[in-house]
Amino acid sequence: MNKYKVALITGIRRIELSESDWRDPEPGYVTFETYCSGICGSDLHVYDGHWDAPKSLATGHEASGIIRAVGKGVTGLNIGDRVTFECFSHCGECIYCLNGQYNHCLQRKGASEGANGGFSEFTTAHSSSIYKIPDEMSFEQGALVEPLAVAYRAVAQSGASYLGRLAVIGGGTIGQLCLAVAVSAGVRESLITVKYDCQEALAKDFRGNHVININGQDLRERVGEITGGLGMDAVIVTVKGEKALDDALHIVRKRGTVVLLAGYSELVKASLGTVVSKEIVLTGSNCYGYDNYSTDFQTCIDLIQSNRVDVTKLVTHRHPLDDISVAFQTASDKQSGAIKVHICKT
Repeated sequence: MNKYKVALITGIRRIELSESDWRDPEPGYVTFETYCSGICGSDLHVYDGHWDAPKSLATGHEASGIIRAVGKGVTGLNIGDRVTFECFSHCGECIYCLNGQYNHCLQRKGASEGANGGFSEFTTAHSSSIYKIPDEMSFEQGALVEPLAVAYRAVAQSGASYLGRLAVIGGGTIGQLCLAVAVSAGVRESLITVKYDCQEALAKDFRGNHVININGQDLRERVGEITGGLGMDAVIVTVKGEKALDDALHIVRKRGTVVLLAGYSELVKASLGTVVSKEIVLTGSNCYGYDNYSTDFQTCIDLIQSNRVDVTKLVTHRHPLDDISVAFQTASDKQSGAIKVHICKT
């Protein structure tokens, strides 16, 4: 094989198929045949022109497939392995890596740095980011490990337990998965805000206790009713904007926790007086790392394999790579009913 198909974002709201020359993976990297890849919110930021990305390489970091080539120095991974991958590589040697906080690695880079990501027939990624998936796990499930791990870490950061009330602001992919993880963990009471009918239906399918459609319900009023005026023990914010953050600071109880998970790229005004007066713990959640002697990624593979979380409920649309332009149009259209759009090998 000399060439293979790749999808390149060539301009604002324009993604086109092209060809890439086959190259064996560099030392430390592996290349796998892409069987499934998901369109993430961050991919849409690039597609809409809000974030920069290389125009000569395929992006995409939610993918799974079968290893077809292994670079020099890679151990424990072999041709034929079924795999998925984290969105970044890490050195394994710096102070953060040695303390299990490898999401803050001093040498952190994109997993496919300088190579094609998941929106191509072949994905190249650094071996430090690669995870094997069980034979009984579908490639679609494998492609959903990454967003589930993002949600899992956010719930862990919130400190929510079976005694607590957890609210999730935002009903997109990550918000829904935060809800699913919380329900799986057995939190006392869960709440999620949604904006579209498809989000509301999915949140109910994930057994959220309170599904608040912000088009017709007042979030602060409802939380007051639900908690007897006390507030939620923890709130995870998955959508950017001042209102979402302000709502979180108002609905969390005194000494509660607010976890920021949205992709903030602009300055946001916040009611810091509320943080002080209520002694709110305000923190962020960045990708994934270690939790309880296991990586968040491995834990999420286990959550999916054990059917504790049915991630495939999120997938609303599936397209072949040849139709990736249509797939991106669908994913970016909030009236399409899309939650997670997948690019699947035919």
